[in-house]
Amino acid sequence: MVEKVHISPDGEFIDSNKNQIQLRGVNLDPTIKFPSSPEYTSHDPVNKEFFNPKAKVNYINHPFTVDDVEEHIQRLKSLGYNTIRYPFTWESLEHDGPGIYDFEFMDFTISVLKKIRQIGGIRIYLDPHQDVWSRFTGGSGAPLWTLYSAGFNPEGFQATEAAILQNYYIDSSTGEEKPQYPKMLWPTNYFRLAAQTMFTLFFGGREFAPKCIINGKNIQDYLQQSFCDAVMIFYARILKNAPELFEENYIIGLETMNEPNNGYFIDPDLSQIPKDRKLKRGTTPTAFQCFKLGEGIATVVDTYDISVFGPRKTGVQTVDPKGKSAWLSQLERNKIDEQFKWKRGEEWEAGKCIWRQHGVWEITDTQGPKIVKPQYFYRVPGQKDIIDMRYFVNHYFLEHYLSYREEFRKLDQSSFLFLQPPTLQEPPNLAGTNYIDKKTVYACHFYDGMSLMFKTWNRTYNVDTFGIMRGRYKNPIFSIVLGEANIRKSIRNQLLEMKQEGKRLLGSSVPVFFTEIGMPFDMDDKKAYKDGNFASQTSAMDALGFALEGSNLSFSLWCYCSHNDHKWGDYWNNEDFSIWSKDDLNSLPVLVHLKPNDGKEFKTRSAPIISSNESTTNNKSAVKTLDYSGIRALKGILRPYPVKIHGVFESADFDLSQRSYNLKIKGRPNNDESHASLLFLPKYHFPLGDVHIKASSGQFQYDPQQQVLKWFHEPGHQYITISNLGSEQLLGNGEEPEGCALM
Repeated sequence: MVEKVHISPDGEFIDSNKNQIQLRGVNLDPTIKFPSSPEYTSHDPVNKEFFNPKAKVNYINHPFTVDDVEEHIQRLKSLGYNTIRYPFTWESLEHDGPGIYDFEFMDFTISVLKKIRQIGGIRIYLDPHQDVWSRFTGGSGAPLWTLYSAGFNPEGFQATEAAILQNYYIDSSTGEEKPQYPKMLWPTNYFRLAAQTMFTLFFGGREFAPKCIINGKNIQDYLQQSFCDAVMIFYARILKNAPELFEENYIIGLETMNEPNNGYFIDPDLSQIPKDRKLKRGTTPTAFQCFKLGEGIATVVDTYDISVFGPRKTGVQTVDPKGKSAWLSQLERNKIDEQFKWKRGEEWEAGKCIWRQHGVWEITDTQGPKIVKPQYFYRVPGQKDIIDMRYFVNHYFLEHYLSYREEFRKLDQSSFLFLQPPTLQEPPNLAGTNYIDKKTVYACHFYDGMSLMFKTWNRTYNVDTFGIMRGRYKNPIFSIVLGEANIRKSIRNQLLEMKQEGKRLLGSSVPVFFTEIGMPFDMDDKKAYKDGNFASQTSAMDALGFALEGSNLSFSLWCYCSHNDHKWGDYWNNEDFSIWSKDDLNSLPVLVHLKPNDGKEFKTRSAPIISSNESTTNNKSAVKTLDYSGIRALKGILRPYPVKIHGVFESADFDLSQRSYNLKIKGRPNNDESHASLLFLPKYHFPLGDVHIKASSGQFQYDPQQQVLKWFHEPGHQYITISNLGSEQLLGNGEEPEGCALM
């Protein structure tokens, strides 16, 4: 059993004794983005079964088998982690067709969750994960049948560039990339016909695609209800078959859809590339050009590449589908509808772009394709209101969220609901409303733009990613931050601003949780995989730790991938964010010896008249060895932090170069000796015998097995400083080889 997590009136996570606690861990694990049988990653070539609506897949044994759970969970616990975000996809629940649920996969997942409970010490919150709608549109998430329900023919996506998949770049004879799939090309699918249409239908089909009626419902209601039903049936099955996971506080909640997207909404002119679009890479068609391509019409489109100063136009390219269409013909649609028992409205024509059916564009005998309503998704029908991002979030996104929330609360009134708006955008303005209860958590995502796009850690300059996304700079050059110290402060300030924004719009009592944050590990063209020097990755992860810890933010790193290897990374679109890799298991193990102290807890006490407590450990004997083999950039990832604060957090700072940790709090009155602040103090950075502890008051006890320091302190403003006396000798003049430190 783990302690129950509550929320304080000022929006901090607390335990039952009102001690502030921090939840930290990882996303476990992105392997769930693709099926286990047949295993079909994004670097497998497309075969005849890929888009087959009758193809059978399953996700059992993803992310890993039940027998493998303990190995991975124990490794995470050794890092001091106490919480994991557990992704699953809509496809994993309902891949065979609408209303056909994979209960075997659900029960397998329940077995994994039960195994985590048996190991103990790890809380779980569930994440219905998606990226650019589905793996059939370049990402993960929704089942194949959802695309057919919208009238799409996915077999036409490649020719029309309705979606660009890494799978299209794989040579079927060799299994190698040919040509190389460009870095971070996959998110451009958010601005291509398939994914952009699906999100528009999901959030606004009733108003903007009223002709799209399926089984008596508008496509918006059909998709939203199907998604919500699948998630809630899964959640209800866990409640029924494993109530102990909730009773013993192992499952703490459920998140809303991962990284929801606004589709075509907020586009002021469908015939132009929006000026404020931050991501442009490869072929970059306008929405109107996507419409034409979808119907097989050859089109000249601009091409772009990324640069420090924003997207850079590189030329133009003719995309010729050679008559291939992204839409089902009448004959094709009849077969699909018969298979899935769909009956469509009479106004919904087959073989024709649904946006042409709704008068957004037309094909004339004299002029050919012509845009008719360039602001179709920018104006509220029958009103003068502009649909900007704020309007989208507070209307179309909010409507879905409230429906999802209602269904969740029917099942569970006690667990947290993690509200996640579109990435790096404002949450809905719900402060003071009945739509925010005492179990609502604001789920944020953050990735440093330069590190993400260029896959490097630039110590000389960076940019204000959050500011750029909010349009604060007329030119990205004005967002530049110089020097590593300022870069670290800038990231910290960006996270703090996101926290403050959440408090302002959702209410001061709503905690902020970064459910995704991370850094790529394949930096510098995978140089570290050749020479073992993870200095860039270590500095990047240290910068994130510095930023998060400064505001006492809870987080789940993206990610821990049980499949990760040096060649294919996380087995999804060449992403490589995993803090662990099987290809690093054979590196020299990191051995950290723990102090037994003759079976007793380490303890020091100062004389009452001394206001400053100081202690130096001097026993280097050991009883246990931790093996961190396979963990990359361990120095930057393994960090001290306040597991529990008997009081209120004020500030924290871990200096990796000096291996020193400083924490300031405002202590609460001590009712009895059991009320102490607990600090995770990893032996890797603070080996017993080389540690000096100085505090404003109190006494200490150390648990060497849990690597936790208990600090019994006085009320009021308090500080503690923990230093590694041998840090200079340990670090030397530069980085020690990753995975090669013996203490």
